[in-house]
Amino acid sequence: MPPLQDPLLVSIRSRKSRRRERYELRDEIGSGGMGTVYRALDRELNRTVAVKLLRPELVPDLRNLLRLKRELVLASRISHPHVVRVHDIGEADGRPLIAMDWVDGESLAHLLGRVHCLPPSQTFIFAVQICQALGAIHAADIVHRDLKPGNLLIRNDGEILLSDFGLARSALPQDFNLSEIGQSSGTARYMAPEQLAGLPADARSDLYALGVVLLEILTGTTALEALAGLRQRWLACQTSREVRSSELRKLAALEPVIRRCMSLDRTERYASAGAVLQDLQLPNIVPSEPPAPPRATKRVAAGLVLALGLAAAAGVYLAVRPNAAARNAQTEQMYAEATSLLAAPGGDQELRKALENLDQVVAQDPNHLPAARSRLQTLIQLYEGSHDPQWLNRARDALAAPALTRLSPQERKVLQATIDIYDNAFQNVIRNLQNDSGLLASSIDANLLLGRAVETSGGPKQALPYYRAATRLDPESWRSHNELGYALLALGQLDEARKEFAQVIQLQPNSPTGYASLGFAMLNAGKLDEARQNYEAALQRAPSPESYYNLGVAVYYSRDYATSIPFFESALRMRPNSEQYLLALAHVLQRLHRTEAAREAYTRARSLLDQMAQSRPLSGDEQAHRALCFAGIGDLASAQLALEGTPPGANCSYARAVIAMLEGRTAAAKRYQADAVRDGYSAALLEIDPAFHDLP
Repeated sequence: MPPLQDPLLVSIRSRKSRRRERYELRDEIGSGGMGTVYRALDRELNRTVAVKLLRPELVPDLRNLLRLKRELVLASRISHPHVVRVHDIGEADGRPLIAMDWVDGESLAHLLGRVHCLPPSQTFIFAVQICQALGAIHAADIVHRDLKPGNLLIRNDGEILLSDFGLARSALPQDFNLSEIGQSSGTARYMAPEQLAGLPADARSDLYALGVVLLEILTGTTALEALAGLRQRWLACQTSREVRSSELRKLAALEPVIRRCMSLDRTERYASAGAVLQDLQLPNIVPSEPPAPPRATKRVAAGLVLALGLAAAAGVYLAVRPNAAARNAQTEQMYAEATSLLAAPGGDQELRKALENLDQVVAQDPNHLPAARSRLQTLIQLYEGSHDPQWLNRARDALAAPALTRLSPQERKVLQATIDIYDNAFQNVIRNLQNDSGLLASSIDANLLLGRAVETSGGPKQALPYYRAATRLDPESWRSHNELGYALLALGQLDEARKEFAQVIQLQPNSPTGYASLGFAMLNAGKLDEARQNYEAALQRAPSPESYYNLGVAVYYSRDYATSIPFFESALRMRPNSEQYLLALAHVLQRLHRTEAAREAYTRARSLLDQMAQSRPLSGDEQAHRALCFAGIGDLASAQLALEGTPPGANCSYARAVIAMLEGRTAAAKRYQADAVRDGYSAALLEIDPAFHDLP
């Protein structure tokens, strides 16, 4: 008896010669966990279509072919103006594909990336259309399971369409489903609690995601607390009474819908998308303005005293209430301005302006949770950009603000871990996060922070599971791919690291991050020209001290010492308190025999490190930098002393190798170089490092 064959494979193979040239792939539009989407020409029907091509590495697995078939089967059941139609399965370049209608426009994710949030009126329109799409899907006994901005496409005429049935599940018992009990599917940020727990999803799980999406459209965040001050912000920032009234009516309809959709208990959510539509389409009569005072009426004499008493009381009320309302409106306007500054692309100046507004908001209203959270995150961003300890100290104090006591324990853990990471309190991070399985199962940030703490304490190999967990939680998280790439690079897996950094560029093509990371990979591989090209591409997108510094390093290793100086100086202008940048500048000046200037730079760098040591223990890398400062001015005894008791690490071994070279101990220098490479230092860089040019 011949072996059974999958009908999908038979179908594809039987049509291979006929379909081989049918679809001409044009532009790559995006990619996800299953495949890459292209704009393509359907030659048979002479029309533009979108095709999803299965990733090459997934082709050998029959289950992935079955998933593609399931996507076609489920999507083809639905014909609705707000659902993208899938109409064919075929093959291109030996890889299976499905073809679907081309939507001329952009995704909601791209739109929100540009404008941050939309007014209630536009959110309301999208809410109705998405509900109609979900209603059609659920009527066909299908649960989408991956509703998110990236899967909502906005046509140029303004209509929104739901796409991508790659994770959809049929509720009919006769349909095949590939998900197993206990297996969660979707993008964690939009997944209902039952999905995160691995329980079967139903229509109410899609409605939870609907609530999260509408919240993000309306506020720019997925934090439910962001709804709290939205009405006051619209009152404060809209001058047109007519526009204000319309927007507030739409907001009054949306707010309870979002809250009910996002109920943690699915039994408390709407039973269907139709029920959501019913609530959205009910007339919502709410006072958008303070009511006008009633017209005067005649009173009998007996009521005159009472009337005068009421008038007196009203006089007190009117004297106090408008001032309170004005203060509240002013507070909300300051918060709205801070949010706009934080959402706009900018740098240190915009962050400082936003912080000034947030300081005032929290001073006037200590219980303003969204402002208190934004203030803490802004302080952390300022520290990330400057490494100025004042911002970290203020962030530590900000976490104790009264409003932030209302945060969930999990969110407080993540914020505390963020501060601890920058405070070099890695064991605190490990202790607080490692055993919280619930948090690690749902939070990308928790996995990334724990990965960084574990990598610093125990090495990149031990951190890999946490970085990989973060990419599984959200394959579209560029931060996760970036962190994973650096860990792979530290393990010497250059090709794998380059793939992760290329993914960052694909997900964030206008951001400097992917180019800077790829530049770092090329630098560590000793490919200096490619490193320079990528850092220049990063700087074209946005200036950053790290890119200037690393571009200077690439030029320095090329022995073009004088040319590297402006890059190090640019980095120092942006981050004047970086001992690492001062140390690099000192090395260059020393190579150019500018002895006094080099000595001054070494001394300034050591002074910065001494100041840090007064507030916290120095990390191993910082102790290595301090030793190199002493070595640079010829104090080799102090350099050796600075390295006593330091834990094993690539930079400490590198510093010992440099000191050994200066002492003429070449055999010891070679041993320390080997230790540095074992601990993750680039062997390619050691070979071209000017510090070892005399090493035989």
